[in-house]
Amino acid sequence: MAKRAATIIDVAKAVGVSPSTVSHAISGKREISIPVKERIFEKIRELDYRPSFFAQALKNSSTGLIGVVANECRNPSAAMFIDALTAELEKFSYRPVVGLTGLNHEKGEEMLRRFSSGLVDGVINMLPQIAPEEAQQLCGSVPVVTNIREQLIPVWLDYNKLTLDILTYLWGMGHRKIGYITSPLRMDRQDTTVEVMAKFCADAGVEFSPEQVYEGDDTIECGIAGAERIFRHGKVTAIFSGNDQMAFGVYRWAYRNGIRIPEDLSVIGFDDVPQAATIIPPLTTVRFPVKEIVEHTVKLLVAKLKKHPLVPGGVTLDMPLVVRDSVADLNA
Repeated sequence: MAKRAATIIDVAKAVGVSPSTVSHAISGKREISIPVKERIFEKIRELDYRPSFFAQALKNSSTGLIGVVANECRNPSAAMFIDALTAELEKFSYRPVVGLTGLNHEKGEEMLRRFSSGLVDGVINMLPQIAPEEAQQLCGSVPVVTNIREQLIPVWLDYNKLTLDILTYLWGMGHRKIGYITSPLRMDRQDTTVEVMAKFCADAGVEFSPEQVYEGDDTIECGIAGAERIFRHGKVTAIFSGNDQMAFGVYRWAYRNGIRIPEDLSVIGFDDVPQAATIIPPLTTVRFPVKEIVEHTVKLLVAKLKKHPLVPGGVTLDMPLVVRDSVADLNA
């Protein structure tokens, strides 16, 4: 039979004080004499007393927790984001609780409902398949912010300009046939990269084929499959991808097939995860503004939690190209 858990009343009886004195000693909200406090903590250790999280949450009308609903954490960029989110939330005395659902819509709905049933004070929705309006409906009265896409104050990321910047850079380096591996995380926005590529090629007077584009899933395995498929339909001199993981997959495919980077194939990623600077050759990639987005998201959520008024207006952030050694200059 399991041993009965000690209660605050058990501790109070063992010390010979009131339960409120034990509570004040733990919380530090009221001054308790040092000898009494020492006896209290001695009995807490002896009895293995652990304060009830839910009792404290009920008493304080706050759990101190923020639910973060994400599709996955295996990607280094997702881990970077959650690390940054944890640090930013701690500035406001909150701790994150992460729920992973993949890109499954029903699982995302279920997780948002669960978090908003009293488990957390607020929710950050990072799921691309759940729109801001739906997230708010699912969370009811619990404050929720949909990362990047919050309707009142969204983050504007110009992917069309980014695509043109990448294509212009590769064109300037002498590349005329370029492949692209897409990312599903842009499904929540109108990702017109393919259309931008087609127009860029038409304006430059070079042929563009839909076979130069592969629909990715943000994994290394997909980068391998994407490089194989793109090359099968005609050799390209450069491939850029929707995240660094898929770019790493292109590296692996190239290694397996005796193709040198960047001499035979140039590669550009997206996110600028730490591994991008250490892989050989170091990967040219796009720096995703994680810090700025996290600060914006937490600021909005804290404002909602404190019921502060929000002034409408978006935030525009740059996504700079970080040039390293994975793109060859074919003009040389």
